[in-house]
Amino acid sequence: MVVPDRVPIGQMSVVRIVIKTLPELPHNAQCRCVFGNATPIHANVMKEGLLCTTSPVNERPTIGDGLDHVLVPLSVRNSETNKDFVSRSLAFYDCTRQDSCRMCLLHWLQRTVDRCGR
Repeated sequence: MVVPDRVPIGQMSVVRIVIKTLPELPHNAQCRCVFGNATPIHANVMKEGLLCTTSPVNERPTIGDGLDHVLVPLSVRNSETNKDFVSRSLAFYDCTRQDSCRMCLLHWLQRTVDRCGR
């Protein structure tokens, strides 16, 4: 599970990847988060998983015409073997692409908020 599983396309955030049993890593190996084709990012290990800062805004894919989001695979990679051992989806969204910003935020954030300045 990824929390949150949706992030505004132009905003940096920290996501938590819940992993009940993290595999044992070789000495000096690290976990890295990989957001689609972006540069792998160091993951901070915590009791029930990992914390990762999202990929830099300039390394994110573009949102297609007529869409308000893009899904990217979020993988956890072993730095020693360069193999991924967990993969989930994360949505980067942009409510300025919708006719109704409030409806978009209600959809993506599951609650109403006043963030619709254009």
